[in-house]
Formats: sequence, structure tokens, C-alpha cells
Amino acid sequence: MLKKVILASAVLASSASFAMNAPAPYVGGSVGITANTSSSNAVGSYRGVPFNVFAGYGGVINQSFYLAGELGATLGTADIQDNGLKSSYGYGVSIIPGVMLSDHTLGFARAGVVRARFPKQNSNSTGGEFGVGLQTSLTQCLDLRAEYDFIAYRSISGKTGGKAYSVSPRSDQFNLGLVYKFD
Repeated sequence: MLKKVILASAVLASSASFAMNAPAPYVGGSVGITANTSSSNAVGSYRGVPFNVFAGYGGVINQSFYLAGELGATLGTADIQDNGLKSSYGYGVSIIPGVMLSDHTLGFARAGVVRARFPKQNSNSTGGEFGVGLQTSLTQCLDLRAEYDFIAYRSISGKTGGKAYSVSPRSDQFNLGLVYKFD
């Protein structure tokens, strides 16, 4: 009888542990500050405040390793300073590996692909996104996320004032957001 109780307790404990760490969907939003620059000074730089939304699926897949996939979109960017390199909206997909630093805090990296609209250049451009961040629990279902992302876009070519130009936009973004996890 004691063996059955111990076996049942072990099965219950292992399934409860798996349920706590099971991957789950999440949604969120963030606001940040961005600085777009280019490899050419022909267009200049831009500073703005992006408004982002995202949805993903992720969780702890062993004792401390975290993995997620995420879809994100920049809905708009408020102007701080406009010198011609503003991206108005964008969307992308990322993979987010991370490590649990404590029971409630995650350190993570981001690698992804984004596509953004540059209205003054009348062009869309695709880029690679790389970032790092921290995420910590506020409640059981709500987390606070702070993140830095670097995006390197492909070249944009065009004409301004009859003169041809080609720029390779770069973006540095600092975001602060909330993540709601569906458990």
C-alpha cells in the first residue's frame, strides 16, 4: 500500500511540475524609444516612440531553459524628431531563447525578421532583428518586459531632388511592455 501511495505521489508531483512549466500562449504590448540611422548621411536619422503589440507561444522546456516564438507588429510611431528615415508601421516574427534567472525573472535574447514601411522613401524594407531583455512576473499571469533590439534593414534606393540615393537603415529600440500569459 505504501508503494502505491509513493508512486501516486511521484506521478502527481511530476505532472504538477510539468503543468507549471508547460508552454502557453501570451499577448502583450509595449512602448519605447527608437533611433533610426542609416549608412548614408543623405537621409539623416529619426527619433520616435513606437507602439508595439505581440503574441507568442512559449515556456520553460526544462529546469531553466525558456523558448518562445513570437509575432509582433509596430502599429505606429509618434514623432520626436523627423529627418526623413521614419518607419511608420512594421511586422515580424522572432524566436526567443532564454534562461530563468530566478523563479520569476527571465533573461532572454531575440532573433527575428521584420518588415517595415518607410513612407518618405515610399518603400518597404526587410531586416534582421537581434535583441536582449529581461522579463519578470508582476502577478501569476502578468509580466513586465524590458528589451533592447537592433534592426538592420536592407538598402532603400530612390531619388530626391533628381539625385539618386541608397540608404541602409538601422534601428536601435528600447521597449518597456506588459505580457499577459494564458495559463
